[in-house]
Amino acid sequence: MIEAHDTIAVMVSIGNREHLSSYTFPRLSAWAAKHGYSSILLKKPYNPLDRPPHFNKLQVHQILPQFKRYIIVDDDLLFSERAPAMEEVPSGFVGACMDAEQRHTNAAHVKWTANTGFLVFDKQAQPLLDLAYEKGIYPYGAEDDSDHKIWGPFDQGILNDVLFTKNKIYKLDSRWNYQPILEYFINGKGWDKWKSNRLFRLKYYVSLLLPFANQNKKNIRNAYGLHLIRGPYPSFFSKIFK
Repeated sequence: MIEAHDTIAVMVSIGNREHLSSYTFPRLSAWAAKHGYSSILLKKPYNPLDRPPHFNKLQVHQILPQFKRYIIVDDDLLFSERAPAMEEVPSGFVGACMDAEQRHTNAAHVKWTANTGFLVFDKQAQPLLDLAYEKGIYPYGAEDDSDHKIWGPFDQGILNDVLFTKNKIYKLDSRWNYQPILEYFINGKGWDKWKSNRLFRLKYYVSLLLPFANQNKKNIRNAYGLHLIRGPYPSFFSKIFK
């Protein structure tokens, strides 16, 4: 069993991202300290193959090789103060949560689409991330019409490909990486409506402020981490998410 002090939680935030990390990293750091983990906001890129910035997540262990377990977090993921200690992931596996969007992957070997905004792995799993980094962007992107499509841009498609090909993916509790806005429009009127209709967006935000219970509020209250994909208001979610 990996001891708490052998674990590091790393928020990867390459470039000018303080509008997000000023809200999200203090939350991650406080959670890590509570459970005996180290933490760091990683601003320095390690990207010798000049991949898109998202691929830096797959190379954190090259910069910080002294740890036994890594928790890699996107800089738009807001931790709850109620989040428990990290669940165990089998040695040699990479733990990830399901992406809110599960409709577009049709590659037969990918049984469910993992979101790469929250990853957990140990030293034995590092070669899997290195392999995905070396391969680069998956050749069949989200907009491709082939039968080998894997949903998700940049690192997500190729990491899903590698982990499912090797049968080394572990499904984490979805509460670690809850994607509230994606879930709302995917299960509602869709991305086009969210993008183009201000009233549709406003209805969602208002639902989170109403004094009575509703499903949107319940989902956020139960989450360990909010992944603010398509969410431009981290200050708003920081105030309502405890």
